[in-house]
Amino acid sequence: MSLPIRAPLLAATIAALTASMAFPATSAVTSPDSRSAPSTRFDVSDLETGAPPALAWVERKAGTTVIHGSGGTVTPVPKNVRELAPMGSGFVIQTAGKRAPRTRWVSADGTPGRHTWRTGYGLGVSAKGKAVAFSGKRGKVWSIDQEGDRVLRFSPVPIKGKGQAVTVSGEDCSEQTSISGCSIYVNGRRGYFTSSHGIVDRAPKMRLVSTGRGRYLGGITKISDTGTCSVMLRRWGAVWRTCANRFSDISTNNKHVLGIPAYGDGFGPTTLDLLKTRNGSVVHSFTASRRGNSATYFHEVWEDAGHVLVVTYQADQWAIVRVGLDGSMEYAVPPRAGGANLASPFELQTR
Repeated sequence: MSLPIRAPLLAATIAALTASMAFPATSAVTSPDSRSAPSTRFDVSDLETGAPPALAWVERKAGTTVIHGSGGTVTPVPKNVRELAPMGSGFVIQTAGKRAPRTRWVSADGTPGRHTWRTGYGLGVSAKGKAVAFSGKRGKVWSIDQEGDRVLRFSPVPIKGKGQAVTVSGEDCSEQTSISGCSIYVNGRRGYFTSSHGIVDRAPKMRLVSTGRGRYLGGITKISDTGTCSVMLRRWGAVWRTCANRFSDISTNNKHVLGIPAYGDGFGPTTLDLLKTRNGSVVHSFTASRRGNSATYFHEVWEDAGHVLVVTYQADQWAIVRVGLDGSMEYAVPPRAGGANLASPFELQTR
């Protein structure tokens, strides 16, 4: 699974780290391809409309905010929902805005669960979606599973403020029902993990964790004024490195990973690379137009093994676009006129 680090949040994290740590400039270390893969201009202004998203997604419209479930359910939720993950018969949601983030479980009809937690940004989700994790003050970490009615507390990670949960390795976080348990990766000023067995340590071979799913874990190793460098691990062994991309979501079959720009700045990214997880080679690139007639995007999640859902903004219109490994593009949710504050009317579930 993955919880990609969103551009504004990662940009702020990078800025804080850069201000407090001095890193030498690094030369680009690209993956084995020569970055000459097929490319498609990321112009989403006139596409055909395909099937609706197969994942859960948030829609804000006419004063109401709802989650559209993958099975056709519609769940009313607060308008400031920024993260969501299906869990049992409902959803784990995280709200943010003028108030600090809060995390809770809600049922399919929107009824809130028994508890609400003041947390940092981000939900970590296991590969099969059976466990969702989040982090609070002083590095406290919790997981929710089994239809939202089993909450487990983990040994805290050494973070002074609130942590950002990124991913969960393992599907059952209880030592009573699972021999292996699970590990939860959390970012503060650097990345850590905490496990069901009480083990707490730094994330291996990286400074910040970006994504993880199954045997793969990817994250940032170096940060400079001009960008970042990242490493992809397989069973904690480094298999390839790059300074051309940061990592976002890993595909449902572990074969591909999303590569977003190595430097996060401005309104949002305009290029997206689909990479092979095993060696970093670029399968397809979605590139920006020099004339400016292309899209910016704000959230990207694998819908299935061959398609990615992306929340896009272009020409004052928001949409959810489905892009394929073959370079195909179509609307999963047709464009909607943007508001004066440029706030997205859509959110995609975290995987």
